[in-house]
Amino acid sequence: MPSVRRISTIPYTVPLKATLRWGSGHELPQLEHVLIRVELADGAVGIAEATPRPSIYGETPASVAAVVAGHLTPLLLGRWVDDFESVAALSAKLAHIKNNNTARGALDVALHQALAQSRGESLATYLDVTRRRILLSTIVSTGTAEAVVADVDDAFRAGLRVFKVKVGRSHEAETETIQRLIENYPTAQFYVDANETLTSADATGVLDRLREMGVAYCEEPLPVHQLRQRSDLRRNCKMPIIADDSVFTLRELEREIAFETFDILNIKTARTGFSESRRMLDLAARAGKDIMVGSQASSLLGCLQAALFAGHETVKCPSECSFYLKTEADLTVAPPIVDGYMALDAADDAISQMQTILARLT
Repeated sequence: MPSVRRISTIPYTVPLKATLRWGSGHELPQLEHVLIRVELADGAVGIAEATPRPSIYGETPASVAAVVAGHLTPLLLGRWVDDFESVAALSAKLAHIKNNNTARGALDVALHQALAQSRGESLATYLDVTRRRILLSTIVSTGTAEAVVADVDDAFRAGLRVFKVKVGRSHEAETETIQRLIENYPTAQFYVDANETLTSADATGVLDRLREMGVAYCEEPLPVHQLRQRSDLRRNCKMPIIADDSVFTLRELEREIAFETFDILNIKTARTGFSESRRMLDLAARAGKDIMVGSQASSLLGCLQAALFAGHETVKCPSECSFYLKTEADLTVAPPIVDGYMALDAADDAISQMQTILARLT
């Protein structure tokens, strides 16, 4: 049973091919992330990617490095890890340091990755992944109709077949663009992410119209604080609703299930690690909810780790684990995407290669 010997952080930047835009004015021009490295006493190493988003979680690369060094590491050094549940128990103690979602999430993933290596197991084996492949989706930035169509075209040629289109700036113009996409790509599937930009007065009409056009579902149409309005919307509109910003934590998921606000849970391992994500997955499945997995605009390592988690049988919906295609990073080890699907044995092999390379660099 190894103990935690050392934890370190390394900030890094990855350029994007184009700025990602969403909601009422959010922009992401490049990835400014932090690698979190965990070393166990037997020499096993796990590395994961923290994805701070100041406009979502309030974290920055500097705050991630500071909270890991000053507050989270002291809670972990010298502690023993033996199995998934022992890591989950350690991660639960980190929740005493409030918020800091992606710092704690990445640290949890790195701990599990290190323990898998210590046990001589691949990450897929360690996580009890049973599916051979997963259907991927990709994020499409808000923008002009031409820019949106070009974004979808690039992703389609890269092998993707499911597209999450960001909306919320001009409903009429965006609806026309989506209609154009549906006509241009009849074999593709489209859904939308409103990022809380609709109002309780117009949401039902907007979503019902999109549903009639063939849009599969909508993520977070109303502001999160409007709990009763969101419950009413889910009951009254035809469109299945995805929960994302409303379920940062297991406790929030319990609230959303109680108020029946959603149909599909979007689990993001970047903010809840593997430990809390597993508990959220189990709770949502027991409540009869469908599940997808997202990666919080991660680069390749974070996307692939999230993709493996999406290999659980209860994850039935397309999972957003392809954002790395929007980066200018070296994707030599990235697994191929064939007709929308990623093979998880190839993802597992790629993670192992990346861990070996990064372990040398750090």
